[in-house]
Amino acid sequence: MQRTGARGEEPHGVESLFVNADITTLDPSHPAARSLLVRDGRIERVLDQTAVGLGSQVRVVDCQGGWLVPGFHDCHVHLTATGLLAGEHDLSVFRDLDSLLKRVGKLAREESAVYAGNFQEFELLEQRAPTRQEVDAVAPRTPVLITRIDGHSCIVNGAAFDALGLDRAANGVEKDDAGNLTGRLTGTDNYAAQVEFLRRLPQRVLRRADRAAASMALASGITTLHNVIEGDASYEELAEIYIDNSVLALHVIPKSCTMNVAKVKRLGGRLFGGDIFVDGSIGSRTASVQQPYVDRGGNGMLYLRCDQLAELFSEAAEAELSLGVHAIGDNAIEETIAAWETVAKKRGSLAGLRPSIDHFEIARPDHIARAARLGLLLSMQPAFDHLWGGSHGMYEDRLGQKRSQTMNALATARRSGCLVCGGSDSPVTALSALLGIQSAVSHHVESERLSLDEALRSYTCDAAMLSFNEQRSGRLSEGMAADFTVLEKRLDAVAPHEIRNVKVLMTVVDGEVHYAC
Repeated sequence: MQRTGARGEEPHGVESLFVNADITTLDPSHPAARSLLVRDGRIERVLDQTAVGLGSQVRVVDCQGGWLVPGFHDCHVHLTATGLLAGEHDLSVFRDLDSLLKRVGKLAREESAVYAGNFQEFELLEQRAPTRQEVDAVAPRTPVLITRIDGHSCIVNGAAFDALGLDRAANGVEKDDAGNLTGRLTGTDNYAAQVEFLRRLPQRVLRRADRAAASMALASGITTLHNVIEGDASYEELAEIYIDNSVLALHVIPKSCTMNVAKVKRLGGRLFGGDIFVDGSIGSRTASVQQPYVDRGGNGMLYLRCDQLAELFSEAAEAELSLGVHAIGDNAIEETIAAWETVAKKRGSLAGLRPSIDHFEIARPDHIARAARLGLLLSMQPAFDHLWGGSHGMYEDRLGQKRSQTMNALATARRSGCLVCGGSDSPVTALSALLGIQSAVSHHVESERLSLDEALRSYTCDAAMLSFNEQRSGRLSEGMAADFTVLEKRLDAVAPHEIRNVKVLMTVVDGEVHYAC
């Protein structure tokens, strides 16, 4: 197994010939091939057979008979959190609180502050989250923050309360019936606590996490990802992240979730957002829904309303910037689409802007139709259905059987003319395009399943459109970037439920092999 470092400048004129491959190009003029000639990071020739008569200086790379496809894109990743919550900090492996707390205690003895997470209370024997008192017992002096899998709620211990200076009277600070702090934070108090907790970690730890996550992405065949940077920070802090992202071994598109459009313009690039929160999540019961949650009642939390969104969208449109907002519940989706309709009514077509809605989980049929008319791109996560859909899944527990059957409407959105762009929301789901493709073709609701070709496109050529990169990546044709992935076998040669287990043999970015197994 091999991983190489950051991308560097190639010597001028370097040529590589990738041979012994079953190539799917997604280029309708030349859909299949057997080898690729690459020069200076670009595809020079797409060949039906191995080229002959090439000079001895050409480097020949054997693809071992694998299936070579355009490199995968992941349109929604939290890069730093993915690296931080890997390994021993990933609590999703535990099935009881005692084991989970022992791990937290071990980390607290080894580290000056513990950021861990990915737990789901319904997967634990006790069917609940740990409490502040329980975390205090294993980490009395070390600040600890434990995120729920969706990141929309967390548990903090007493030391973290003190270190962060949290307001114990705030609405998002949960108390039990006796008025004691449980340690659970929700809503804006949760987001603020997590952002501040991470900001206090040493920069070397954060950047090491980015590199670890980049290696994970390459091992999964991902050549381009959107790094959604939650919260806001100073221009200087964000600029440092943008610069650090630019030298990682794959293409990283950093997307600050600031609502300061002038700051976004100064940072450069055309995209921002992805997690500008209109609402929360279903698992934490903070997604804004029109009908109450069936298990505990309530309608979730709405953080931004139509008029606020319309003001932000209009300012971004005037600056010719493309932004994405996080909208999960039907109420949040309604506010978002209505805001874009307000903007479109004033300025006309949104063509060229390519705004997106990220997640889009509880969308009504009229939402999908209106999104298509507006030209909104949908950055969706098929693995959400894999994790939480189906009979007795989390969606059904929270929302009831009828509503759960209407969620993550991938095929309906595509049939209606929406561009569906695939992503993982890692670390919420695994940083794996193959899991996303498997989930898309195996949706719990049969009518919402994508074909394998549609699912592949949602992680390649369609996804490239979200970043305005369809002329350089997402397909394999002459002049395009030499970004591609080699799998051990064709995905149409395995059962749908086995797709996620297909081995990635090689990941190539700008013509250089950055992962090989």
